[in-house]
Order: sequence, then C-alpha cells, then structure tokens
Amino acid sequence: MPSPRRAAQAPYAPLAAHLARLRKDARLSQRALASAAAVSRGTIQNAESGTSAPSLSVLDAILDACRASDHARHDAHTLRDRGRTASRDRTVIAPGTQFIYGRGALAAVLASFYEKAGAPSPTAFTRPLAGLTPIPRTTLYNIVNRRRLPATEEQLATFLAVCRVKPSDRAHIHQAWRGFRVFPHPKPPTHRARTPGPRRRP
Repeated sequence: MPSPRRAAQAPYAPLAAHLARLRKDARLSQRALASAAAVSRGTIQNAESGTSAPSLSVLDAILDACRASDHARHDAHTLRDRGRTASRDRTVIAPGTQFIYGRGALAAVLASFYEKAGAPSPTAFTRPLAGLTPIPRTTLYNIVNRRRLPATEEQLATFLAVCRVKPSDRAHIHQAWRGFRVFPHPKPPTHRARTPGPRRRP
C-alpha cells in the first residue's frame, strides 16, 4: 500500500499519486480516463494534483474506468479518508474499543472513528444504504461532537457501518452501548433532612 504521508500542505498527495499510477497502469490518458469515467478532464487533473479529493462517486467512477483491483480500491478509499482527516486536523483521543468504561469514553471512540473515516458526508448517515436505519442530522451532529450517544442500537449500527469500523471493534462498541443503556447513570444520593434534637443547655 502507498505510504500514508500526511503533509499539512498537501493532505491528498498520496491519493493523487495512487490515482495517477492506476491511470498509467491502465494505459489511459487523462482525457481518455475522463471520458470513460464520465467526468471532466479538470476533475481528473484536480484528483491527480492533490489539490482536492474527488467525491466518493467520482472516485468510484475513476476506479471503475481504471479497472482497479479490490486491493487498489481499498487503498484509494483509505488514502482519501486519511487526506480528509489530515485536512480537518481534528484528532480525537479515545481508548481502544475493548477499554470503554464510561459514556464519555464511548462518545470519544465514536467521534474518533468518524474522523478516521474522513468525516463522511451527512447524507451517508441520513440516507444510508438499504437495510440501515437513517440517523437524523441533529442526532449525527450530537454524536460526532460527543454530546450524545446514538438513540437506538440501529442508529449505532448505521454509524459504525458508514464509518467502516471493523467487525471486531463493532462487537465491543455494541456491548458497551448495551451496558450503558441497561445501567443508566446512577442518581445522586438523596439525604433526608435531619430532625433537630433538643438544644443543650449551656
């Protein structure tokens, strides 16, 4: 896989080099690739210059036109995610998924996966693939900003699927979420008012 160089001025440089290499391996000119992918030549030039990242639909069209292998596709999506994460410059410190011992830790884990996934478009959550439960935009905002957890386990599953979280991590996260739903925050103890006793005479 290409080296994940994360230059602050060119966060998409690794992706650009990867796409240019795929095009050359396919023996396509930029013009021919643009025609095959049904995009403008300027879009191809921007993608290969590293000035910006193509949208997911455009990226998939480019990969299709280059007849990229599954491995090359995975690399392209990973490099795009890393570029978006670097350009956002929002690193979230979170524990490993097997060490989630509080709601705050779970919230940090979810926000961390969102950033690692390159901050997917809200549409990917509000209009997810078939079989997934939509997440309202306000709920998504609260999740990624660590204000609230997903309201339902179906919303949690959608969030993890869109962020492409590994199955092993998903299992830990679901287990933690269920635990916090079953055992909510304990209420603060209530102290009964003490009945004043008889005053002592001096």
